[in-house]
This record gives sequence, structure tokens and C-alpha cells, in this order.
Amino acid sequence: AITRKIAGGNYESRVQISSPDEIGELAAAFNQMAASLRRVEELRKSMVIDVAHELRTPLTNMRGYIEALRDRVLPPSQETFELLHDETLRLVRLVEDLLQLARADASRGTLQKQKVSLRDLAAQALPLIQPKFAEREITVDADISEVEGRVVADPEKLSQVLRNLFQNGWQYTPQGGHIRVFTERLPGKLKVVFANSGDEIAENDLPFIFERFFRGEKSRSRDHGGAGIGLAIVKELIEAHGGEVGAENTPAGAQIWFTLPD
Repeated sequence: AITRKIAGGNYESRVQISSPDEIGELAAAFNQMAASLRRVEELRKSMVIDVAHELRTPLTNMRGYIEALRDRVLPPSQETFELLHDETLRLVRLVEDLLQLARADASRGTLQKQKVSLRDLAAQALPLIQPKFAEREITVDADISEVEGRVVADPEKLSQVLRNLFQNGWQYTPQGGHIRVFTERLPGKLKVVFANSGDEIAENDLPFIFERFFRGEKSRSRDHGGAGIGLAIVKELIEAHGGEVGAENTPAGAQIWFTLPD
């Protein structure tokens, strides 16, 4: 009866476990499956709501400008076209982020692992965003040794991780600030840390910054926060490699880190 309820989309029902034998183990596994299905369904619903919300804002703005132009309430001007262009780019970025997130979700079985150098990958990723750092006078120190920074990973996916973390550092490091990237060799794994000067991450936000579409209160502005997908992509790609991600505050500022197994 409970199986039929689960098949019908009711993920609340659970089997009572009354024995420690194989039947009890089967019941426990069944309940775990039901809980997982419930979590996936909740994430799906939340994802639909979040995507709709993110799409609604630029589309509403574009509709308002276009209707004003059509009704000749607003005269055509370079400024108006620039605003429309910016909103279009926001939609393009959101769609691209969603595609990258979908690829990250599907990457667990498609990784092309090989021996790669984190130092080399960081050297390739940094120039892509260096002009933004220079514009805000942010200095970046990538202290990754050639020997210690060698790991077995998918170079394309790991490059995406580094690009997203550099982008995140640029977004949340203040004018004239500093970003330091360094590694720590731990038992059985390598830890990579992105430390930036400036404000700490709010304690209430720390457990959620890798969630999809999450933005702390200070980063609600679209100019800074984007769609809140970048760190979610990092989490998916690192976990696909068997690693972990995390964030913490230090006296010098905030740190985002990830680990990769040896």
C-alpha cells in the first residue's frame, strides 16, 4: 500500500521497521529511498520557482521599456537601447548558468580524469578575469606549488571550478582588496583555499552559500550577486570528483575552499 502511495507521488509515507533482519533492512532502505525522492521533489519545485523568479525581473523590465517605446511614451534613445541590451545579457547569462549547472549535475559519470596541475589551470583561468580585478585594484596571489598542486581530475571541469571561484572573489572583494589562493596537503587529499579580504560571510548564510540561487542579503543586487548559481556549480563538480566544499570566516576575511582526493 505504501509503495503505491510513493508511486502516486506521496513521499510522506514510511514503512514501520519491526525487525532487524533482512526485511527490516529492506524497510530501512525503502524509507531512505522515500526520503530521497521527497528531497528531489522539493528541490525540483524550488528550482522551478527560483528560475521563474529570476526570469520574471528582466522580462518585466524589457516588457515595460518595449511597451513604452511602442506607445511613444518613451522616445527612442541610446540609453534606452543600452538598458534593453543589459537586460537581454542578463537573460543570456542566466540561461548559460543553468546549462552549466545541468552539465555539472550530469558530470559524475562523464569525468575525463588525468594528472593535472592546479598551478597551470589557475594560470589559465586568472587572465580571463584579470581586467576586472585591475579595474577595482584587487590584487591576486595564487600561491600554488608545481609539485603539491598536482591532482587527478577532469581539467575542463576543474578549470570551471577555478573560474567560478575567481569570479566569486571578484564579486565580494572590496575595492583595493586582496585575494590569496593557496593549497594545503591533508591526509589523503589536497585542500585549495580562496581567501579574500573584506567583509565576513554572515553566519546565517554560511550553511547555504553553495545552494542554488542563494544570495545573502548583502548581495541581493543583480550587479553583484548574479543568479546565485556559480558556487552551486562548484559544489556539483567537486563532489563529482569525490571532494568536498566549504566556507568559513577568519580574522582576515572570508574563505571558500574545496578538497580533492589524492
